[in-house]
Amino acid sequence: MNEDKNNNSAQKEPIDHLQRIADIIFALAMAECFLALDFPEKLQQPTDSEVVAFLLAQIKPLTSYAIAFVTVGFYWLEHIKQFKYYKQADTIHISLYLLYLMGILLIPYSDTLVIYFPENALVKICFSVNTAFIGLISFINWNYATYKHRLIADDLNSEIIISTRWKILIEPIFSLLTIGVAIIDQGWWEYVWFLLPIPYLWTERIFGKDGVKNNQQADNNYEKYQDQE
Repeated sequence: MNEDKNNNSAQKEPIDHLQRIADIIFALAMAECFLALDFPEKLQQPTDSEVVAFLLAQIKPLTSYAIAFVTVGFYWLEHIKQFKYYKQADTIHISLYLLYLMGILLIPYSDTLVIYFPENALVKICFSVNTAFIGLISFINWNYATYKHRLIADDLNSEIIISTRWKILIEPIFSLLTIGVAIIDQGWWEYVWFLLPIPYLWTERIFGKDGVKNNQQADNNYEKYQDQE
């Protein structure tokens, strides 16, 4: 019995370390998105017109910040959901996830380029390529982990695996579509990102009933493996 507990603890140790470093990376990425904003020099008794002019000039940077923050937030939510299903990690899984986290940490840099060059379509395409790369790596990693239940619980059903796979694909597909928007008319690029919640809500509606059961099963599995430590 003690030997089984030790084996379970040894299997879960890499995934626990990976989850902790991932949480740190996500927190850093969210903070750096805000630090990309440009703060004004302090003015002595600025006029109302100067204040209004500054606030109007901040609309585009704040929009870019909101896009970057929400994008990281979506990936963080998916990260939390996926880690409920993992029971262990191996070298390939960890390597893929480190690539994924590298892409996450690049989002603030891509966002900074968009803020500094708001009228340049190329930097917006780079941002979209970055987010598409993150989503594709996540998709590959999930398929690797779930193949023959390699790194997930043995009783995790195929409905959960398939629904999670579709949800992962939303972000990279949407990112690739924004590249087309940037090429056609880069002025609409920022506004298209605010449509991102729509496909998420759509998939939640499709997998809604199963989603509740999936989360309950994931919570039970997570508690089970925690108790086995």
